[in-house]
Amino acid sequence: MSDVSVKVEIAGGLYTLKVKNEDESSVKQAVELINQKISEFEKNYGVKDKKDVLAMVTLQLVSQLVKEKNHAEQELSTLSLILEDVEKMLVLHKENIKQTGE
Repeated sequence: MSDVSVKVEIAGGLYTLKVKNEDESSVKQAVELINQKISEFEKNYGVKDKKDVLAMVTLQLVSQLVKEKNHAEQELSTLSLILEDVEKMLVLHKENIKQTGE
């Protein structure tokens, strides 16, 4: 798990990052997504100021991240409730088996 130096270009700016070797691919995918969103905003909304474009891209991507996080938390909560129900059923089943054997 060593760090690697990665050069990326975002909105015309060149940045050098140190990331874990296993994170390099994810960072490059993120850069690609950010630059893609920048192009979309510039094309679709005629926004030329890079600061405004970056702010809108950030808002869009973080909003999506928050939405997915909330959805994942809901799914975990539902799975936790299901697991509790399964555990209760197993306890009842075990008690029924024990009573049947007596």
